[in-house]
Amino acid sequence: MLRKQIWAPVLLLVLAMVLAACPAPAPAQPSAPAAEPAAETTDAVADDGVCAPATEGEWAGVDPRGQTVVFWHQHSGARQDALSELVGEFNASNECGITVDEQNQGGYDDIRDKMNASIVSGEVPANIIVGYQNDQAFYQLNDALVDFNRFVDDPHWGLTAEERADFFPSFFDQSVHPVFDNQRLGFPPNRSVEVLYYNQSWLEELGFDGPPVTPDDFREMACAATEANGDGTGGFILRDDASAVAAWTYAFGGDVLAEDGTSYVYDGEATVEAMTFLKQLYDDGCAYFYTDGPASPEFAARRALFAMGSSSGLPFYRADVETIAAEAGNEPDEWGVSAIPHTTDEPVMNVYGGDVMIPVTTPEAELAAWVFVDWYTSPEIQARWNVASNYFPTRAASGEFLADTIAENAQYGQAFDLLAYATYEPQLISYSAVRNRTAEVFNEIMQGAEVESTLADLTAFANETEEELMSEIE
Repeated sequence: MLRKQIWAPVLLLVLAMVLAACPAPAPAQPSAPAAEPAAETTDAVADDGVCAPATEGEWAGVDPRGQTVVFWHQHSGARQDALSELVGEFNASNECGITVDEQNQGGYDDIRDKMNASIVSGEVPANIIVGYQNDQAFYQLNDALVDFNRFVDDPHWGLTAEERADFFPSFFDQSVHPVFDNQRLGFPPNRSVEVLYYNQSWLEELGFDGPPVTPDDFREMACAATEANGDGTGGFILRDDASAVAAWTYAFGGDVLAEDGTSYVYDGEATVEAMTFLKQLYDDGCAYFYTDGPASPEFAARRALFAMGSSSGLPFYRADVETIAAEAGNEPDEWGVSAIPHTTDEPVMNVYGGDVMIPVTTPEAELAAWVFVDWYTSPEIQARWNVASNYFPTRAASGEFLADTIAENAQYGQAFDLLAYATYEPQLISYSAVRNRTAEVFNEIMQGAEVESTLADLTAFANETEEELMSEIE
């Protein structure tokens, strides 16, 4: 395994600029070797309360009581209001007397910049931060994050075997990094899933029963809608970002990472087949690019039978469908979400989302941060956050508390059912740069570049970028 070394601040800043692009959401990597289940939580504490220092385990003697935990996040508007309410409840009720101070710091890019500056200065003012998995790899090049395995596996403060098993495996494993000795550098509070949006009413008018399952079904339906419109619209709105490329690769039975999770394989058979399929769909006029804004208004206006995007967009699709119908004096179309059309027996869904991370500060503050994270990701609290944020839970038990939401929101329920088929994108430090190049390559292919050689060049670029960044660290 590659070992981390403390680098000079200058190198950190150089890499920060290289990786300043917004990451995305991120896939399928081999799961880290299963850790031994944590022992059931014991009563190994002193006699003065459940939050008193443990008398055994790695955190023995560490007292989290009375700590103030600064939480940097990207949530704003109604989401921040909901988060603030939850944080207030925790502050008022936790037996440890911990106070969480939630602070919006802008977007993911802003948090990344501030965290990088903090690492360089040697002063980290936050105790919990949000970000993607490739952010974690970047921060850990300077040993800036606490390994969550130290919390999860602790005999007193950790999770029981049952609690560990309650997390969807791919979500739980997503922040375990093979290139950092399988350290668990983040923890999953919520997720979104890449889905296919479809217009059920229009499908039925075109003579189809429901959404496509296979790529061949998808082609037939998209081309039928294109023929019905007769103006170059009607089929599928193409997405050119790396998350879409990964999603189609998974749907065709492949991966964009090598089996050991340390290098890229964009020239694998599945990616070649997927990009060839989309290129033919585009050449046949059954798919098109729309660059004037989000796809949901096009979808709602029946200028696209299908669109592809994050489940976090569900409220926008719903609003646009209802608005278009109201303006026309019609009943809203029936619509839904389904798996990306796939060649595999079961769907393989690209599920992504930011994690919470705990920067290295003091043992007391680190443990206090974990006490909050443990509460924040408990099934009922997570479900309440999901309802407010329109994210999905990372624990199966949260579904019990979402029954009413699922019953009242058919599309949310459809997407929820796909979580069991989740996989995830690369965690590698180079993924921000690779994402940018992947979008360029997608467009080059759609404009006529030869598929196999172009994807081979992308693979070489991706692996060279990863090797260069990691070699500088070594």
